[in-house]
Formats: sequence, C-alpha cells, structure tokens
Amino acid sequence: MLDRQNIIVEYIEAPAGNKGIVFQVAHEVYLKMVDYLRLTQAKNTFNRLSDYHYLNIAVSNSTEPIRGIDYIHPVVTPGVDYATAIITKCLMPNGKVNFEFERFSEMDSEQSNQATEMVKYMINSKNDSYACIRDWAQDSLLHKNGIVMVSPVRDPITQYKEVEGTKDQLRVFETMAAEKGLTVKRQNMRKIDVNLEGVMQEMMTPDDEPGTMQEEVNGAILANTVYRAKYKMTGFSTSVRIKHVAQHYFVCNPTIPNIQDQDFLGFYDPMTIHECKAQFPYVDLEKLAEHAAYGPAGAYQAGALENDLALHARDSTPVPGQGVIASAGADRYSRVIMLTTAWIRKDVDGDGEEEIVEVCFSGSYVLYVKEVDFIPLAAMCPKPITGNFFGYSLAERLVPMQEYATSIARAEMAFAMQASTPRIGVNPEFIDAEEIQRGVSAMFILDRKFDATKHIYEFGAMQGNLAYVQSSMQRFEADKMAMIGMTSPNDVLNPEVMKDGNSGFKLQLAMGPNQLIQDEMVKNCAIGLRDMIYIVWKTLIQYSDDYNIQQLAAICGKGKPFMDAISMDNYEFIDRKLINIDLALGFLSDENRLTRQQLIGQAQQQFGQAMMALDPSVPELFSKIRRPYEDTLRVLGVKDVDAYLPTLEEAAKIIQAQAAKGPSAEQQETQSKTDLNKAKTDETIANTLFTQKKAEDIDTDNMFEALAAKRDKLHSVQVD
Repeated sequence: MLDRQNIIVEYIEAPAGNKGIVFQVAHEVYLKMVDYLRLTQAKNTFNRLSDYHYLNIAVSNSTEPIRGIDYIHPVVTPGVDYATAIITKCLMPNGKVNFEFERFSEMDSEQSNQATEMVKYMINSKNDSYACIRDWAQDSLLHKNGIVMVSPVRDPITQYKEVEGTKDQLRVFETMAAEKGLTVKRQNMRKIDVNLEGVMQEMMTPDDEPGTMQEEVNGAILANTVYRAKYKMTGFSTSVRIKHVAQHYFVCNPTIPNIQDQDFLGFYDPMTIHECKAQFPYVDLEKLAEHAAYGPAGAYQAGALENDLALHARDSTPVPGQGVIASAGADRYSRVIMLTTAWIRKDVDGDGEEEIVEVCFSGSYVLYVKEVDFIPLAAMCPKPITGNFFGYSLAERLVPMQEYATSIARAEMAFAMQASTPRIGVNPEFIDAEEIQRGVSAMFILDRKFDATKHIYEFGAMQGNLAYVQSSMQRFEADKMAMIGMTSPNDVLNPEVMKDGNSGFKLQLAMGPNQLIQDEMVKNCAIGLRDMIYIVWKTLIQYSDDYNIQQLAAICGKGKPFMDAISMDNYEFIDRKLINIDLALGFLSDENRLTRQQLIGQAQQQFGQAMMALDPSVPELFSKIRRPYEDTLRVLGVKDVDAYLPTLEEAAKIIQAQAAKGPSAEQQETQSKTDLNKAKTDETIANTLFTQKKAEDIDTDNMFEALAAKRDKLHSVQVD
C-alpha cells in the first residue's frame, strides 16, 4: 500500500518517463491542477465579483463612483448575511450540531448510540462547530459551494507508570495497556517483597502435577514474589479537525456532482514554513525551505494561472497593505509557500483497478503521498444545479439588483443635492469669462453699468418626478426577498419545522410558502453536513486503535470498546450513512418548554405504572415495555434516557423493596375489604349449596313415599 513521506522530486513539471510512482503521481497532479484551474476560471471570476459587491467595494463598469458620488446601495451583504443566519440557525439547534445515527435493528441501539455520541464530541467539543457551520454556509452562498476538509490530528502522548505486583499481574497490566492503544516499554523491574499469605494458600491448594516439597515451595514463592516496575507508555491522542477550504483555492471536475465520485480534485493552501511544520511535524524544515514553491511573488510569476487564485484571495481581503510574503529579505521560515493538496484516481499497484491517492507537495518537496479509502472533503450547496458540481450563488444573483439600486439611489442623491444648492444666473456680458475658466469662484464685474436688479436672476426650481424612485426601490426590495426565499410579503421566514409539541400557530407558519422554500435550502445544506458527519465517523474508525479514541468509546459506550470498529475488523456489515439530523429549533418558546416537561413527566409516570404491573418471572418483557417510552423521550430531545427511566437492575431493586416493605395502610384496608367481600361471597355460596342439598333430600323422600304408596306399603307420614 502506497504511503511515503518527505520525498524530493526534481523537475516536477517534466514528463515522468520511467521515474518512480511518487514522481508520476506528483507530476500528474501538477499538470491537472493547472488544467482543472482553467475549467474553474469562470467560476473564480464570478466569485471575485461577488466578493467585491459583498464588501461594498466599487467595481469598474458596475458601481464605480459617478460625479463624486460613491454610495453603494447594500443588497448583496444583507441578503447573504440573512440567508447565512437562517442556514446556521436551522442546522444547529441550541447552538450545536445535533443528530443521531439510525439503528439497523433493536440490537444495534447501543452501538449506534455510542457512535452518535463519539462523533458529536468530535464535532462540537473538539471544533468550534458554530464558526465551522457559519463559515461553511457563507462560503456556499457567496461562491456557489462551500468545502470543508475533515482531517485527523494525531499528537504523540507519553505516560510514565510505576506498578507493583507479581509477574502475572504485571503481564495483565501490560496487556490492558496494549488493548487501550498504548505501546508499553518496561524500563526496570526489581523485587521488593514476597506475599507469604499467597504462598501459604498456594501450598494448601492441591497440585495436579505433584512434585517434591522443595519444588512446590519454590514455585509458590516465585509466583507470589512482588516486583516494582517502571513503564514508559507511548501512543497517540487523535482528534478530528474540520478545516475550511477556501473556494477560490479549490479546483475539481465541474461535471461530476458528487464529491466522492470526483476523478480529480485539490486545492492550494498558502502558509508560512513554520505553519506547515506545525501542521505536519514530520517535515524537514531545511529541505522544505530549499525546495518549496514560494508564492505569490516567488516561483509563480504574476499573470500565471497558478497565481490567479492567490490574487483572488488577496483581493477578497479588505486589509490595506500586504503581509510577509515570499520576499528574500523576510525570515526564512516566515516566508509564504504554496502547498498543494490533491486527490487523484490512479492504479498505483498494477492490479487493474484505480485507487484514490492523496498527495501533498510544495514545489519539488512532497510532504506525503498515500493511498486512502475516501476523499475527506464535504461540499455544501444551497442551490444545486442538476448534473453539475457547482450550484447557484445567491450573491451573484443579487449583484444586478445592487447595481440598479445603486444607480437609482445615486440619481436621487444627485437630484437632491442640486435642488438644495442655491444657484443664481448672471448676464454673461458682465462676467469675466477668463476668470471663470481659471476656476475662480468669484464673479468679476467688467462694466460699471451692471445693475443687480436687472442683470441677476434666480433659477427656477428643478422639475422632476421622484415617485418612480420609491416604487423602484420597493420593487428591488421585494425581488431581493423573493430571491432569498421570502416569496410571500405577509409571511415570515420561520426557521422552525414541524415538531411534536409545537403550538398550532407555529404549525401554520411551518406550512407557509416561505417555510417550504427555506426548508428546501436548509435540506440542501444538510446534505453536506450529513457527508461531513459520515466522514468524521469513518475517520474515527480509521484511528480506532489510538489511546484517546479507546477512552472516548469507553465513556460513550458505558465501558465497552468501540463497537463499530470491532464490527469492521470482524468484516460485519456496518455503515452509518443513514443519519437523522435535527434541523429545527425545537422547543424554544416558554409554551413548548412547559409542554416538553409535562410530556417527560407523563412518560415517567406511565412507565412506572407499567413496570410495577410486570411479572418478575419474565424479565424479557421489561425492554419491550421500556422501548416506546425511550423513543418518546428521544423525540423530546432527551439524550441520556437512563437518567429519566429506571433500568432493569433498578426496576428489580424497586420490586424487591416493595415486596420487603409489605403493604401500606391503604393497601391493607383495601385488602381487608377484599377479603371481607370474598368471605361474604363464600358464605352465600355455602348457604345456596345447603338449600340445594335440602331440596334434593326432600325430592328423594317424596320419591320413596310415592313408591311406597304405589305398593300399598305406606301406613303413615310424619311431617317435620
């Protein structure tokens, strides 16, 4: 499997020929970056225009100043910022990314919950999830697509432990440390004591293979000798970093919609040599400084295709001046280099199938080249175009409105300034034209016959209809809101979708046209968020042997190992592509908070009643009775269900305590009444049976009397 680091490839732009696979990959990536940059050049041009208008910077032949008026009517900025806030709000209920992996079956419940909590921790705790989602959404609205890269950050850890125990106990400690992802090295070990009690117990235990007494004593002493050992344990602490990829540095095949299906994609990343060393600790600073590509004023000359992206990034930043770049006078390790990271499909092992190869280089210095299982990039596209990777940009669709609104606003300003400026007219026969041509503002009268009452007159008021200005601006505002998704003027863009417990008023808002359009935009963005969550999960699977991943799995899985990673190692089917992302604000109003608390209390009470009615001899029914209440609490946003509902062990203790406690006074009264009623019932039944028996006896007597009378044997009858 291809995996190499820190390689020098001279003349990377030259044909590969019979050179090694590393040179072939680097050369092909170098050429493709230039070729694919041409494919995306129009995209970068439009994106640069969108950036200028978003920053309210004057653009030639668009919003450049006219007659000293440089006002620009803001349309792009509020539109993009509004949509950014809506997307961020909907993707992050309560300020965090909230989701859960779907379980394949009831048996997968515990495993899927563990994976969910682990990925949540990496996204929300190890990264600034709000800044990540907000920047991602803003980039996608400005530049058609937003790209983020999920990359592992592995920091070496070293622990020193001093352990006391027998050799068997020390071996158990070493095995446990190895299972947790640590490499154990014993530095020294010395004998400190003998456990005499253990020796006596072992001597009293009969041995399957009897030997001499001396051998048994020596073996018992050896097995119970206590040692003190010092260990050095090394491993890796792995976290996941979600890095924003600037769209103007990104190139790909624009005709392939799915980023995981791309045949080639990559991005440029300008950074200082010191920054590169911080991200990739294994690089050689001296070799990197010697062979790296310096930009934008170094290896790439102005006007080169490779430099277009760097110029775009610089122009998009409204900061005067330029920082430390590739000038030779700067500190050597503070000079800016251009790092290229790309993924290419290439058959590197000659098996006839193309593998995904990731390569990172700068100039002729290849930081690493390796074969990977997937492309760790996720794309967000609020308004996709069918069959294309790049979608619509909200910013570029608002640019024409900003241009027209700016022109109308400037015309209104010019009219107002001219109308509010006092002006007088003078007979030109009495004016020194030469002085006026020289720019002198004062009037020089040339004739003593000048009469101010006759030769000076006042201009009439400017004539014009400004009603069209207000109507036009209102129309532009309505068009802008329609472009964002506010199609109905009387409707509001409510970022709540329908959820259990929401009030009827909110449910009506959720059915409005604006809500439907907004939901469509948010769900398009949620596709990118789903891909990012899935990539984080796959990254955790890749580095599941690392120390902190094992620790995190134990915390999230109640002491159990990373179950998804074990399933992968055992070649079991496991895939977490089905993800339920919470796109709503949930229960934020006071009304909904109270409703939520009431529903939780009702679920607890109903489950308690159902639990007490269970037959203790059939504990299997407990999980089946508990399941619907678990689902109810999860719908209500409860993450730790065990904190609200009793577990099987707790239920068994409750039932045992109730049995040992005996019946209460009320229960005793009820039981006594029940017993009294039962006694009365039994007495009534007994009387009825006695009466029935007496009737049967009378019938028998009557029968015999009739028989005796028939045979003339009846002489007298005594009536009792």
